[in-house]
Amino acid sequence: MNDMREYQETSGVPPRKSALAGWWIWALAGVCVIVLGILLLVAMRSTTITVTPRSHTATFDESSRFTAYPAATAASGTLSYTVQTVDLADSEVVESQGTVHSEDKASGIITVYNDYQTTSFKLIKNTRFQSESGLIFRTPADIVIPGKKGTTPGQVSVTVIADQPGEQYNVAAGKFTVPGLKTSAAIYPHIYGKSTSAMSGGFVGDKPGVAPAAMQTAVSAVRTRLESKARGSVAAAAGTVVFPDLVQITYKDEPSTPEAGGGVRIHQSAHVVAPVFPADALAQTVYADANGASITFTPGSGFVARAANASSTFGVDPLQFALAGSAQLVWNIDSAALQQALAGKDQGAFQTIVTQFSGVQEAHARIEPFWKSTFPTDPAAIKIDVVAPEAK
Repeated sequence: MNDMREYQETSGVPPRKSALAGWWIWALAGVCVIVLGILLLVAMRSTTITVTPRSHTATFDESSRFTAYPAATAASGTLSYTVQTVDLADSEVVESQGTVHSEDKASGIITVYNDYQTTSFKLIKNTRFQSESGLIFRTPADIVIPGKKGTTPGQVSVTVIADQPGEQYNVAAGKFTVPGLKTSAAIYPHIYGKSTSAMSGGFVGDKPGVAPAAMQTAVSAVRTRLESKARGSVAAAAGTVVFPDLVQITYKDEPSTPEAGGGVRIHQSAHVVAPVFPADALAQTVYADANGASITFTPGSGFVARAANASSTFGVDPLQFALAGSAQLVWNIDSAALQQALAGKDQGAFQTIVTQFSGVQEAHARIEPFWKSTFPTDPAAIKIDVVAPEAK
């Protein structure tokens, strides 16, 4: 009996206290893992500098007049500009009326290359371009081909028009030479043109006619659409400014074509030329207090630009223009230089270092991990976050 009682007392269910102790061990281990994970995430966060650049709102009126010069001939210290070109086309179907005799000249786009010199090369209006089949096409205006850069030829796209009407001028894509340069063996092989699509529109014969009033209405509608497309087609690359108001648009009547069902499709083309300004140089020109800083120029609401001489040939003549309205000037931040200046420095030196950058309006630093008081020694480990300033 005593043995049995002793067995029952020593072999029962383990005390509840031991089970609870095991549970707390696992809970504590889980908490430690979570805390360690949080610490690792904090330790891996980048040191970040949040910078608000200096900004200024400039206001202009019609008396604010400026002059820019073609980049190829601009003197040092003056405002220069380059040229961006776009060719557009649109059409509209109208009801035909009778027939008309038509003699149409083919036309198309070629890219003209300057593989001769590092400075620009000018070809005058009506310069001849000869196709591989020996047919002559001419330029309707002066063209300026940018100089080559290294081994890359300068290039510009232009419209050329057949010397005579007729379908034989609807030549396939290919190379074009400049016969007028044959007398110079050094230049002739290096100034040339290439087309990527066939010339089109050449025709002699009778085709469906259109009532003058219907023609005028259709042309007006198509050109209105082309103008809207033209002003929306010019886009500024990084570091440049384009004013849509300064765009020059040259319209051209293209040969009409028969349409299924008895109609006639009226074709129009538009050659768009826009001056492109370097943003820094433009800001220096229009804002006297820029003091040589790198500044981005952003036109504001209601801003307009007007050419003083509408007959100027972009890329050839100086461009005089007036500005009206407001624009925001934003100082550019040299992020690499700021990273380099802060690398390895004590947090207490932050504001002193930042004040050396005139383009900074306000800056805040968050050093990670939070227990450190110095910036990382590797500049690349410092993240620069530039916040756009609010328009004033």
